[in-house]
Amino acid sequence: MRKYGLLTLGMTAALLVSAALATADDISLSLIPISGDVSGLPGSTVGWGYTTTNDTPEWIKALSLSADSFSSGTPSSIFDFPAVAPMGSVTLDFSLVATGSCLAPPCGLYDLVWDAGAPGGFANSGTFTVSSDYFDQNPANPGATDLGPAPDASAAYSATVPSTATPEPPTTVLLITCFIGLSAWWKVARRWASH
Repeated sequence: MRKYGLLTLGMTAALLVSAALATADDISLSLIPISGDVSGLPGSTVGWGYTTTNDTPEWIKALSLSADSFSSGTPSSIFDFPAVAPMGSVTLDFSLVATGSCLAPPCGLYDLVWDAGAPGGFANSGTFTVSSDYFDQNPANPGATDLGPAPDASAAYSATVPSTATPEPPTTVLLITCFIGLSAWWKVARRWASH
């Protein structure tokens, strides 16, 4: 009898551990663009949209957002901390102007205003992490019960200042310079020929 009790206890523990591990992947954060890579010139604003997916039987409510450090720019969280229904998702593109899904810009997850002196080829990279809690119903409803922390959802990001090539002089400037040089050479050559 004792043997079966230990076996039952062991199987129960294994089921609880596997259930906890299974829910760890059921909440996800995806960036828009999907690669997480954005690029912009010095002085410009770049940013990320997001999709939060909840494949659990409970509601989730985003409570906090963290990001690794940024340099050569000023980062800002523009996250709206959505509640996500069971087996649902919420998507919001990055936007600095009003759109159908962005009524009060800026919208998205995060934005970054590059410093005017940010060097070409410079990059920031890291991870955004959203922490959420489970709820028994829509958290906006009166009487909704906070069921405790849900697994964090993370996504890798990168923001780059493109390398700038050395600007080439315009063709017309080269042609004018060439004609002035030829004209001067012609005058000098004619003076020498007349002597």
